[in-house]
This record gives sequence, structure tokens and C-alpha cells, in this order.
Amino acid sequence: MRKTDPRRTDPFTAALLACLLAGLLPTSQSVAKPPAPAVVYGVSIDVQDGDSFVMRDDLGNRIRVRISGIDAPEKSQAFADRSRQHLRDLMRDARIRLEPVKVDVFARTVARVWVLSGDDKPERDAGLAQIEAGLAWHFKRYRSDQQDQDSARYAKAERVARSEGLGLWRDPNPQPPWDFRTRAKRNDQGEPRNSRSAVD
Repeated sequence: MRKTDPRRTDPFTAALLACLLAGLLPTSQSVAKPPAPAVVYGVSIDVQDGDSFVMRDDLGNRIRVRISGIDAPEKSQAFADRSRQHLRDLMRDARIRLEPVKVDVFARTVARVWVLSGDDKPERDAGLAQIEAGLAWHFKRYRSDQQDQDSARYAKAERVARSEGLGLWRDPNPQPPWDFRTRAKRNDQGEPRNSRSAVD
């Protein structure tokens, strides 16, 4: 039996390594595949929290949606229920237009979301509305998913909501959901409970 030289790499492994080094394969934060079609119309059928919902499109398909550019409180955080209810009220009896950006690692369509309320009301940017109400953060970590003008509008809306003490900004030190998730993950992995900070 011929021995394999450990210094040699088979062609598939070599190609895989080359793709990883070149950034051609998806990482935990990259898209799985571009969503299609480019624009989707439908209605909300279930609001899960302040930044995600389930939509039924005009073809009858169920689409799990994550609103681009925002991060709302997690379910066990303060203002989570208010954030969810605000989004539900915003979408009630309205048609929704999605402008997909990518598909996340949870197979949700990350999209800019517009609420089309009819001729008597202008369409509303759902993500911006959540920030303006003080019920979501501008998710600056993923601002590259937004157009520059949208990122600037979201950042300004957060500054205004913070300065006026709206929603979650009534708390002098609200914990961003990304920090909350990181801390919860560490605790799940065995971090001692007494190491948690007072902001939890």
C-alpha cells in the first residue's frame, strides 16, 4: 500500500483553502445566496419581535424577514414587548414591500421594509419608524448593507430618539441587544453567574 505524503494536498482541499483565503465562501456573517425576486409585495402574518416578522407574498409564499439596519430588544429585554407591538401596529391592514439585501445565516430575508398604507397615508420605512419611536437601535455593525443616505437617516433618528428620551432611551443605560446576545451566549457556555454586570 502506497503511503501518502502528508505535505501533499488533494486538489479539492487545495481549491477549498484557496476559496476560503480569497473570501469566496460564506462565513457566519455573509450571505448564503442572493434573494429573488428583487422586490416582493405581500402582507405581514406574524410579527415575532421588533425587527423580524413573517410575510405572505402575493404568490402565497411564507417569507421570514429580518428588517435591515436595525436591532430591536430581545424578548427578555426591557421594551421588547413594546417594540414588537409597535411593529405589529405599523403593519396591521397594510401591504408590505420588501427590498431584499441578503439572506442571513438563519435563512431569513434581510430587507429594507416599506409599509404601504394606502393613498391617504405615505409609505413608511419600517426600520426607521422603529428607531424614531425609540424601540430599536441603528445596527451600525451592518451599515454596509444600507445605502449611505439611509444609514445617515437611521443614525440621525437614533440620536434624536436618544436625546428626547423616547422608548428604551428612558433607561439611562439601555443594553444593546448585540451585547445582550453575547452575554447570554457566554452564560450558556458556562460563564459564572456572578460575573454578570448590573446592566443585565
